[in-house]
Formats: sequence, structure tokens, C-alpha cells
Amino acid sequence: MSNRFSSTVLIAFGALATHAAAAGPVASSRALARGFIGRQADPAGRAGTVKLKEIVVTATQRVEPVQSVPFQVTAMTAHDLTRIDAHNLGDFAAYVPGLITNSGAAPGLIVIRGVTMGTGGQLSSAIGLYLDGVPLGASTSFGLGYQSFNVNTFDLDRVEVLNGPQGTLYGADSLGGAVKYETAPPDPHTLHAVAETEISHTEHGGTNYGLRGMVNLPFGAGLGALRIDAIDNHDSGYMRDPVYHRDNQGATRNEGGRVQLLLTPVSDLDIRLGVFYQRDPSVGLATAFRNFVTHRPTIGTYDQAYPLEQPAVSSLTLYSAQINWRLPWLTVTSITGDQADHGFSLSDESLVYDALLAGFGAGNDPFQLPVDTDTHRITQEVRLVSHQEGPVRWIVGGYYDHEITNEIVDLYDRANPGGTFFGLVPFNADLPSSYREVAGYADATISLTKRLSLGVGVRYSAQRQSYQETTFGLFATGSNAVYDSPVAVTNQNVATYSVNPKYRLTRNVMLYARAASGFRPGGPNFVLASGLHNPSFAPDTLWNYELGEKSSLFDNRAQLNFDIYDIEWHHIQLVVNNGGVNQLENGHSARVQGAEMSFRARVTPRLSLDGSATYTHAWLTAPAPVLKIGYPGARLPMSPRFSFALLGTYHFLLAPLHPAALTVSDTWMGERTEGFGTSASARYSLPSFNTVDIYWAVTLSHALSADVYMKNAFNAAGQIDATTLANEYDPSAPTPVIISQPRTVGLVLRASF
Repeated sequence: MSNRFSSTVLIAFGALATHAAAAGPVASSRALARGFIGRQADPAGRAGTVKLKEIVVTATQRVEPVQSVPFQVTAMTAHDLTRIDAHNLGDFAAYVPGLITNSGAAPGLIVIRGVTMGTGGQLSSAIGLYLDGVPLGASTSFGLGYQSFNVNTFDLDRVEVLNGPQGTLYGADSLGGAVKYETAPPDPHTLHAVAETEISHTEHGGTNYGLRGMVNLPFGAGLGALRIDAIDNHDSGYMRDPVYHRDNQGATRNEGGRVQLLLTPVSDLDIRLGVFYQRDPSVGLATAFRNFVTHRPTIGTYDQAYPLEQPAVSSLTLYSAQINWRLPWLTVTSITGDQADHGFSLSDESLVYDALLAGFGAGNDPFQLPVDTDTHRITQEVRLVSHQEGPVRWIVGGYYDHEITNEIVDLYDRANPGGTFFGLVPFNADLPSSYREVAGYADATISLTKRLSLGVGVRYSAQRQSYQETTFGLFATGSNAVYDSPVAVTNQNVATYSVNPKYRLTRNVMLYARAASGFRPGGPNFVLASGLHNPSFAPDTLWNYELGEKSSLFDNRAQLNFDIYDIEWHHIQLVVNNGGVNQLENGHSARVQGAEMSFRARVTPRLSLDGSATYTHAWLTAPAPVLKIGYPGARLPMSPRFSFALLGTYHFLLAPLHPAALTVSDTWMGERTEGFGTSASARYSLPSFNTVDIYWAVTLSHALSADVYMKNAFNAAGQIDATTLANEYDPSAPTPVIISQPRTVGLVLRASF
């Protein structure tokens, strides 16, 4: 069955099969704890169940309904995540307008509103990533900041996706927006526990399993509570290497847990202490080889051929403390984070270096690139937030960030003893660096009339980076001589701003406008002993201009949100190869124009519907000589012109006391590109694809529920992303392409106590 036909079938079905209203943060966390309750509709169909429930977010650092936030925010509640069996960002990204990712369970690139230069074109993140208010990952290219850690979603209260730059409240690296993971807090009133087990099978792969559990222990008398989570998820992988006889390539595992302690010594003070740990080992890559010109498989649809094994592991350990002290006219919030971020990979770079060194007698040697990165990051934020009452609401805060990163990069020719090439080690580098940021910000919302308010914000940030490199090897020094560079230091200052008026046309219809800026830190460059080339690069900056509306219709039985935006991106940080080494240089400018739409509609007590659609047009507005692009208008990579998602659930009684729900989703990803199509950046077109998922859930007893699902029901082999570096030197080289997960059928059993 063709993807186009399956999409048509699902659109028709979506008018009938529609989902239950999403629960608010408190309700959704309790629903997860009690098992299936969060999914149930009222089988009797009473009128009181028709209205949509309010979702509350903290996108503006205040607690407020998502429909009152004057910019595009998507909240995926615990109910939403459980309903589509989402365990990581890759599982729910397609349902969020403007959000793109190339990751599964492993770390990957996150893109919001097309603000990216693609997988091989950026080394720092363009989005802010947060867990309970603590920024995650490294702020710099030396810590591989673009590889956003993929937090497991079990026992989350919600995920908030903030579209557009968030420079005033969230600071550096939030050029395109921010993703906030908010965990379910300890409940001081209820003793409860949840246990989940999951088993599934993926075509072309094998058996997958998951074990997850949570227990909440209140201390009594409202003194606080302890909440403990544990996860162990295994994905079998579905790629095959018939040349080197390896199966289940791309297999991943998520293991870890979380402990949270809530203390409420007095009524106006709460202290929340947390320890989070997650480790994600993987075996091989979820890539298949495609012909660069025809895009057809060079071996098979899910086949690859790498001479070397490619294990990898990433881990995050986070200690956090959040204090909220409610005073008569303001609240003082302190958020402290201490994290250790580790990543290690052994990647097979044979395609790239065999193409690059074809004229030097390398033949078809297997080249291996070990990369070992450790980042220790301490952050501290303190903010004062006025109470909701009054004509002026304000936030004043300060932020401190200190990061120490050590990155070790090697390159070996595994065809020769000791990994040498012409008797010399090809490359070895030890790259210690540090990053320090001090920032202050202020934000105010002024009520000009009962219907009109004006939001303004400003943030000033000072960053200091230091960096040193110790290198040796043929590609670094031309010999085995050690090159130890002096310490390079950069000091940079950036201010960001926001202006955000909103107007209440009626009690249920809000119009808003927004002008906001963001930035990404610059810093020192990696250099060769033979020459400095570009010893440093500057921050890149971005302005977003937006108009939108948010409305609740038909007595809050439906919600419709729509926005259009225009982004101007300047001094873009580009990855450029200078003398055989990748550096960051500032390019010229780009522009992104787009529109986003999302809706929720409760048609009847048993029928409801969710959907979203996105249009994105992203291009370079000037020539980019460093990329060998001599004309304006080159399309930015990983930006589909169109995408949409439609999701529905039909609630019914399978039997007395056994409510059930059938959920069907249809997501469509438009055509995208990777690279720019020049001699400096080969261009590969990623065709559009359609994915259909089916979920069936039933309550078996008061404490037990079961979910059965079929993901990618029509087995679409969607091409998600590609790596074209080898094709820049050899167009005949196969192109590794990330392929979407084939049809997967699974069962989840959930018990609550």
C-alpha cells in the first residue's frame, strides 16, 4: 500500500477516531501513577466530559495556562506521551509543529523552525535543553553541544517545546527555541507506585523490551515526599551488514533512574532535591547505504557495509536543587545544577578518508575515529518573580555557568600495525577547554488596558572561553612531533531583547505579536601547527518576528492556534575545512519564513481530534564563499517545506468495567535536503514519507491496564537524515542514511498500586 493511499485512509479515519482531552500537569502525573485512568473517557457520555482540560506550563518562568502564553508553545503531557508509547524525543517530535530531530534513543540534532546548518554543518546546539529548569549538555562546540542528550520520558509531568528564540529568559544557544523536560514531582499526599513491562518486535530487527517503575512515598502531615524512578529499555536495532556479517546494527539501550526528595518545612517554602542518571550504550549505526545520485539502496533497504564495529555510549549524571520561597509579594526561586556529561564513540570513517586519500595510496583502508568527551558543568540561577496580581508583573534574575570539557580525538588506519599511516599515527589530539558565563535578565508584563498588555525583556551575558590543544600525527604536525599550543582565550558580551504585546479580542481569543532575539556563543578555534587560519569566531545572532492567535472555541470544546514568523539569522557559524581540519567561521546571513498551526477538538464525550501542520522556507540570503556558494537563495538543510500530524482516539466500553481506547496517528514529513550542493557540501535530497501508528488500550482491572500497538503500520522506510561528507570528495561513495524504524508490534502491561 502506498504512503499516499495510507495517508488518505488515515485522514478519513481521523474524522471519526479522535483522542481524549489532555490532562493538566497535576492530573496527568496522578493519571500515570494510577495506571490507565489518564486515558479513560466517560463511557456514559455525560456532557461534563466534553470540554478540554486546561494545560499549565512554565514557558515564561511563571505557572500559567498554555493558551495564555503569547508565543508558540506545545505541551506534551504524561497522558499524551503514554498514549503514543513515547520514550524519547524521536517518538513524539513529529507531533510538535516546527520540531525536527534525527535521533532515536541516542543523542542527536534537534531543530526548531529550521534554524540549523545540518548534521555536518554545526558543532554547537541551536536549541536550549532543560531538565527541571537545569540546562543540559555543553554550551560549546568542544563539548559536542549539538548532540542533545535524549532524556527518557517515563514519569514526566510534561515536555514543553518553545518555538522561536528564548534569549531573554533562557540565554545562550536558544536560537531556534527550547525543549523543557518537567518531571512529575513527589506527591506529599498519596502513597502510590507504578510498574510497566513492555515487549515488542521490529521487522528486520528483533525483540525489544522495557522495564520501568516508580514509587512515591509521602512523609505524612504534608512534610514532603520521596519519588524514585528506574528504567531499562532495550531496542534491538534493525540494520544489517551482510558484507561484514553483523546483524542488529543500531541497537540501543536506555538504563538509569531518578530520585527526588521534596521537603516542605513550612507552608511557604519547598525544597526539591534530585539525582538523575541515564546511560545509553549503542552498537552500530541506524544507517543504510544509498546511491548518492539515484538514492536507491546500494545493498538492501536496511543494509550497510562498515569494515569496523561502531560502539558508542553517552551518559548524564545530574544533581539538582530547586528552592521556592513564597513571600507576601514575590517568589524567590533558586535552581542549582551539577552535571557530568560523557560521550564516547568509535566511528568508522573509512568512506570519508578513503575518498579523501585516494590519491595517496591509501587504497580501501579502514579508518577509525575514537572521540572521548567529558564535560563537567555547574549552573546556578536565582530569580525573583512578582505575584500575578497588579498592573505590572515582573521577573528579575541572575545566571552563572561554569563548564570544563576535555575532548580526546584520535584517528587510526586499522589496516596497519598500531593504526599508522605511512609509518606515522594519522592524528591525535587532547583538547581541554573551559566556558564561563555570567548573565542578568529582567522581564516585565505591563497591563495597558483590561485587554491589552505589553511584555518586554532584556538579558546581558558575558562569556569567557579558554582552550588549548596538544596534537601530534601526520595530519596535525606532519610527523610524530608533539605540538602544544598556548592557551587561547576569548571574551565576548551579548545582549538579547524581546517585545511581546498581546490583546484579548474576547475572553477566549488572544492575538499577539513578538519580536525576540537569541545568540550562540563564539569562541576559539582548533588550529594546525602549520598556521592559525581563523583563531576565533564570533557569536551568531538571530531575530524572530512573529504574529499569532490562540483561541478556545465552542465553549472550550476546541482550541485553534496559528502563527506566522520571519527569522533573520546573522553571522552564522559555519563548519569549514581549512587545511584538513574543521574550524568554525562566521558566514553571512539566512532567513526563515514559516507558519505553524495546531488544534485540539473534543467532538463528543467519546470522540476528539488533535492535529498540527507546519510550513517552513529557509534559505541563505547572501553568498557564502566559505561554503563555495556564490549565489543567494541556497536552501538550508533539514527543513521540510510542509509537514503535518493527525492523531485521534475513540473511547468505548470493551465490556462492563473495561473501558478501552483506539488511537490512530498519521504523520507526514516533507522533502528535505542535507548539504548545499556545492563542491564544499554535497547535497542529498531526502524524500517525503508518511508514517501510520495504531494504539489500542484497555483497562483490565482497577490496578492493571494493557496497551497494544503497531508503529509504522505500513512499513514506510523513511529517510530521516544523511551524511554526505564522503560524497564531497567522491560522488560515487555510498551515502549513509538514517532510516526510520520499520513496523513494530508491541505490548505494554502497566500495574498501579
